[in-house]
Order: sequence, then structure tokens, then C-alpha cells
Amino acid sequence: MAACDGGSTAADAAAPNGDAATDAIGDAGAAVDVLFDGVLDDAWRMSTIRNQPGRDDPGRFEVVDGALEARPGTDLGLLWHTRPLPADFELSLEWRRLAEDDNSGVFVRFPDLDSKGYDNTAYVAVQFGFEVQIDETGAPDGAPEHTTGAIYDQPGQSFTRVVARPVGEWNRFVVRVVGQRYEVELNGSAVTVFENPDGARGLPTAPAAPSFVGLQTHTGRVAFRAISVRAL
Repeated sequence: MAACDGGSTAADAAAPNGDAATDAIGDAGAAVDVLFDGVLDDAWRMSTIRNQPGRDDPGRFEVVDGALEARPGTDLGLLWHTRPLPADFELSLEWRRLAEDDNSGVFVRFPDLDSKGYDNTAYVAVQFGFEVQIDETGAPDGAPEHTTGAIYDQPGQSFTRVVARPVGEWNRFVVRVVGQRYEVELNGSAVTVFENPDGARGLPTAPAAPSFVGLQTHTGRVAFRAISVRAL
């Protein structure tokens, strides 16, 4: 399994409090599960790649000044949190770019990455979950569904372009998912509402089929901090 290096790694760092981080209370009174508060615990894992000579490095994340900072590899990677999401939830996190063309994303509602037998397990999240995009350039074509805050590459969104803060400044996502309705806010402004019509992906957590959240390594050193989720 690929992991971050040294004492600040996704696979090697020990959890100081385990699941006790769930005792914070959110504005609506629901328990808030703090997934990352500056120290990685062993609930975070890096996706893996096999049978791809020359493209077998999914990258990694390092803890830098209390934030998770991406170090891309030779193919797509995903750092995912192995505690299942609630069936309906609100995910909050902060992120920043270190270059104008940095590209990353936040994936939600995908199954266990090791459950499909993929050579690159990050693509389980791509094909069975949904990505909240981070890309101010909207590569490759600048289309709304490829820009920051969109549910990546999904048609039929009610989308309003909200420009992210400048390179080096922190931004805040709030992602609410109820049933098959996905809502994204960037820095307090609504970006998109998406109603998922595909019954084969974006499935909510169920007792025998949990779903998860993850952070993408793609291009650039996108950083993340203050990651938490609460049930709705």
C-alpha cells in the first residue's frame, strides 16, 4: 500500500484520539466527526496501483503546517478515509492552491477502493462516486462542469460560477448530500445543485455497503485542512 513518508504519513501515523473526535457538536446539534485536524490517523489510506509499469505511483500527502499537502505521482491517486460517511451528510473542509493551474478534487460516496479489483484503485471513486472539482482553469475546455465547485463532468447541474480566492489563500467547501441531491458552497456562496439520475453510482452508505470520502492527487500541491462531516 502506498503511503506518505516519515512520521507525518497517511498509513504510519497513530491516531491520538481514535473515534473520540466525534464528540464535537455542530450548529444543527448533530455530532461532528473530525476527519483531519492537523494530525493524520491510521483511518486515512492511500490508493494503490499495480500492473502499470512506469505509472505505478499514486502520489502521497504530507502534513505541512497542519494541512494535508498533495504530492502527485505518475497516475491518479486518492487519499481516502476508511470510516464510512453517514447516509446523508454535510462535509466541510478548507483547501488552497499553490499554483494557478493546480487540479484536485474531493470525492464522496464511493465504495471501498479495494472492492472492485481495479489495477488503480483510485478509479473506483471516479466511476462509482462523485468528485467536487478543484480547478480554476476548468481543464481541458473551461466548461462549467469542469470548474471549481462543480460535480465533475456531470451534465444537468444548476451551476453558478464562483471564483476561488487567489493562489495561496484558503477556501472553504461545504458539501451537502441528501438522498441523491448534491449541493456545494464555496466560501459561503452556492455553486451547484445536482440531482443524480444514475442508480449505479453515488450510493449512500448502507449497513452492508458503506461509502467514503477522499482527496485526490492529480496535478500540483493542493492542500487541505479542517476536514469534518456531520450526519443530516
